[in-house]
Amino acid sequence: MINILITSMGGPGSNNLVETLRMIDAERFNVIGTHSDVLELARADIESLFVVPPASEENAYIDAHLKVIDACDVDILITNSDAEVRTWSPRRDEIPCKHLVPPLDLVTLVQDKLTFHQTLTKHGCPTVPSIPVGTREGIADAVAALPDPNRFWIRRRIGSGSLGATWLTSASQAEKWVDLWTEVRGFEVNEFIVAPFLEGRDFCVTTIWQNGEFCVGKIYERLSYMQGGATLSGMGSGPKSARTPDDTEPIVRTREAIQAVYDEFGLKPHGLYQCDLKCDDHGNSYVTELNIGRFPQTSTHFDRVGQYCLLELYLKLLLKPDEVLPRDVFDLDPDKLFLRRVDGTLRIVPQSRISELEARTP
Repeated sequence: MINILITSMGGPGSNNLVETLRMIDAERFNVIGTHSDVLELARADIESLFVVPPASEENAYIDAHLKVIDACDVDILITNSDAEVRTWSPRRDEIPCKHLVPPLDLVTLVQDKLTFHQTLTKHGCPTVPSIPVGTREGIADAVAALPDPNRFWIRRRIGSGSLGATWLTSASQAEKWVDLWTEVRGFEVNEFIVAPFLEGRDFCVTTIWQNGEFCVGKIYERLSYMQGGATLSGMGSGPKSARTPDDTEPIVRTREAIQAVYDEFGLKPHGLYQCDLKCDDHGNSYVTELNIGRFPQTSTHFDRVGQYCLLELYLKLLLKPDEVLPRDVFDLDPDKLFLRRVDGTLRIVPQSRISELEARTP
């Protein structure tokens, strides 16, 4: 029995990992879970659960997890939120079990979307301008510097889940948007950046790397958004519906972005990496963010279709480090649709089923 500790347990992303582990081998893996929110923890369908301090209380958080790792004889630690990755990273050498927590320099770079994009530009990756607003007085100048100041994207340099992000059509709207978030939520003006609004398709790509070599990449395209009707932009990071395309270019762009970040520090990528990409109206894709050290909430979209289960490959990196994983695989399984809803079960259906239903008219 292999004991795996997964953080943020009870949240949809960690619950999805539990389901996939059971599909891989229900008898082989014993899962332990932690969360700082007992109501989230109660959503988990496992027995070994522990309430821990929030990741913002760094020392208490680490100490609590070290006690759990020792008491439960944990073999593998999977950190599963950006905040927890950021807390574990500077103390990764203290983790007394197998893990793939990345170094602090990498985490700091990719979790700041401005420095991340500056790094991509430095290493020759395709990018669009990302301009910091600096001060409230600087918002109008930042918007004016964009290729099209009449429609643009504004977001925070840090954070996830599209919090504080939307598209707007004027500098005055941007000023009001920043005012709201700073006054009501306590954000700082200098957290915000503006960038061109990319009109095209919206992709999510996840890849596995081993000792600096690209192994497997998988992709889905967002078609609609889980909270789209409740956001100003009508968009979000979590898809309500998505499909598997036959496009490889976004996987290539993802591979280039990951390599660029690691080249910045002279390191070799090793583990699982997820990128979001948006396309311009010519179909060219651009990496908008890179998540490292954790799984995407929609890991099921990558583990339930195609030839390879990425969670299974991830575990092989830890449990069988000498086994050479497949190389340079674009694991495409086109025309599968993922249909999700709040408190509903994920449905995966073929495009042929949709075409059949579309033909059923009175």
